[in-house]
Amino acid sequence: MLKNLPRRALRKIGFEIIKIDKHTGNKGDLLRLSQLGLNQLPIKLHFGCGPRVLKGWVNIDLSYEPFENYLQYYTDKHYPESIRGGKSDFYEINLLKTGLPLPDNSVDLIFHVQRINTPNLLASMRDNSTFGKGKDGVFTNEWDTWHHYSIVSPAILKEMAMMVGYTDIKFNSKNNSIAVNLLPSEYRPDENDRPAPDSNVFADLIK
Repeated sequence: MLKNLPRRALRKIGFEIIKIDKHTGNKGDLLRLSQLGLNQLPIKLHFGCGPRVLKGWVNIDLSYEPFENYLQYYTDKHYPESIRGGKSDFYEINLLKTGLPLPDNSVDLIFHVQRINTPNLLASMRDNSTFGKGKDGVFTNEWDTWHHYSIVSPAILKEMAMMVGYTDIKFNSKNNSIAVNLLPSEYRPDENDRPAPDSNVFADLIK
């Protein structure tokens, strides 16, 4: 077992020793994720999975939520039984505290990091703000109601992607990805909530 290896041996095989505290998540899940790097099985990462845990993926988030409470939003169309994962597919880890305890070049596919589906800042401001009222007319629900920490426009996303080392970015539309046959269908945005065609930014980031 990985936990029985001495610290020097762990460093030798490419892992860093990670301090576990109450803010990092579940200690067992962190060790379980570390062990995946020791075998040759495909690793598919799903960051920020929420309750939509995918079967056969490494689903990572801050806490486990039962999908039953959210199925009215996901619907069977976007979260059919055939792709529903369970608790064994979920990892309670705060990656901002721990980092990703996997060796370089060990991950086969990442969902949500290289495939981006996020609200479009420009469309949100255009459709919901009344700038003639000054600052009181600025729409702030993206942060105040939906708790987005940051929200981008296509131009901002492209500049950030290029800055951190991506070589290209492909803008497309909902459910249209260069990896469309590998990823589950996208249930966001709801057409009733964000009806404008450009209300979200859909993009594939290319390394």
